[in-house]
Amino acid sequence: MNETERRLLYPLALMAAQYLVHCVQDTELDSMAMGAGEHALTVLSEYGLVTLKGGHRIRGDWTEAGRRFLEETYKVEP
Repeated sequence: MNETERRLLYPLALMAAQYLVHCVQDTELDSMAMGAGEHALTVLSEYGLVTLKGGHRIRGDWTEAGRRFLEETYKVEP
């Protein structure tokens, strides 16, 4: 991923971690049947940060790459 993609994906990943976490382990993500959540998980999966699960709504799990990405202290410049 290039620098521009990283700048866009980092806040998206942080928001997914904050608003879409479904289980106590903080590894399972659930779109809660919200369009924005579904699109976020889909985009994060395209970059290998989330593995999507089937079901009646979009859910997924953080990949190892996704967990490492969240742990980065990346500063987004305005």
